[in-house]
Amino acid sequence: MSITTKFIRMLPAVLLMLTFSCAAQNMDPVLAAQFQRTTDSFRQVNKLRGISVGVFIPGTGTWKGVSGISHPGAPITADMEFGIGSNTKLFTGVLLLKLVEQGRIRLEDSLHRYLPSYQNIDPNITIRQLLNHTSGLDDVTAVAGYPDSILSNPNRIFKTGELISWAGPPLFAPGTSWNYCNTNYLLAGMVAERVTGISYGQLLRDSILKPLNLDSTFLDVHDSVLFTVAHPWQAGTDNSVVPRKALNSAAWAAGAMYSTSGEMLQWYTALMGGKVLNPSSLKDMTTFVGSGSYGIGIARTSVNGRTIWQHGGTIWGGYNSSMMYDSASGTVVCVLINQLPAQAFQLARMLMSEATANTTGLQDQKEIQALVQFYPNPANDWVHINVPGRSILRISVCNAAGQQVMECSDTSFSVAELPPGIYTLRVETHDDSRQYRLIKQ
Repeated sequence: MSITTKFIRMLPAVLLMLTFSCAAQNMDPVLAAQFQRTTDSFRQVNKLRGISVGVFIPGTGTWKGVSGISHPGAPITADMEFGIGSNTKLFTGVLLLKLVEQGRIRLEDSLHRYLPSYQNIDPNITIRQLLNHTSGLDDVTAVAGYPDSILSNPNRIFKTGELISWAGPPLFAPGTSWNYCNTNYLLAGMVAERVTGISYGQLLRDSILKPLNLDSTFLDVHDSVLFTVAHPWQAGTDNSVVPRKALNSAAWAAGAMYSTSGEMLQWYTALMGGKVLNPSSLKDMTTFVGSGSYGIGIARTSVNGRTIWQHGGTIWGGYNSSMMYDSASGTVVCVLINQLPAQAFQLARMLMSEATANTTGLQDQKEIQALVQFYPNPANDWVHINVPGRSILRISVCNAAGQQVMECSDTSFSVAELPPGIYTLRVETHDDSRQYRLIKQ
């Protein structure tokens, strides 16, 4: 993607080698600066090595920012690739849904139609039950001794059939409960290969990566690494010198992909925008079940009362990722971190809160403006509010952490004492309550 603004704000020289920020056309520079401050603060407070972040807001633009280092002397850059861990599952789920669209499989097909028998794998489990984690299968990555077996020979390339044979007795009968399980997506990758006669990696590239021009996204071990990969850190150790063939060949269709924050934004925007799957498949993908509120490769959560579709990913070494999509506004947030332990999900929530502070769902913007008019925005001092035909009962202003910092009932009030940043402006009338984003310069 083209980038029109490389630096959102000038940083002190002491931080210049650690933090850079860039924004695409139309992104509000004040909002972009707030995203960068949030990212920098999160990294510093949690003592993280490096972060790559992307935010896309429909009608506003795309922002990409980075903070910290890959390793000493090498700042994180926007084109660096990170392991996305279990965010790989969405790619796998979409591959299976595309095969459904082609009439090559059905979600209600049983495993015995495509795969040989394996101990502790019920052959009557359906593809749908694999993809939404209602199969009841034991997770091979949770088997005692799994990490030691994988790491004992880091150059070994594991075959998926061998890994499947490690699964213990099932946890419950298929379709009777829910449990997140990597075994499900290893089997899903095997089904894709059996049906097409094409390797999972090639199928992934031909069906998704090439059509969407995701040339910085790859399946490790099976794809060539064309660009710079951020060094992975865990417990203070730089693990870049440890071969990742064993680890990522074992993770495979459940967690072995790498990408950049920018390309993950492209992926979510294209997928949720209906450019990858047809409406019926999207409905299957977003039919959420079980205690994990899980669809196909994606789960549902809530951020500030908004319905968010999301997935996280962690892989030893370590990398941590979080992707979020606001189902009302279409806003997308991606957070990639090159260290464990880390909480990419927490930062993604913070950025999503800031990005959606001025959105009210699917209402037409002209309707919104007719209901509540406030100006100027961004504001330096006085803000003026008008609700045509209605009386204002209360106006409250909350900061990015959700803390109320101001309350009044006047249609004009001063924000001069507030520090620069993004705030939520809540306007209550006799009829309803609505909230919007207010930018204080």
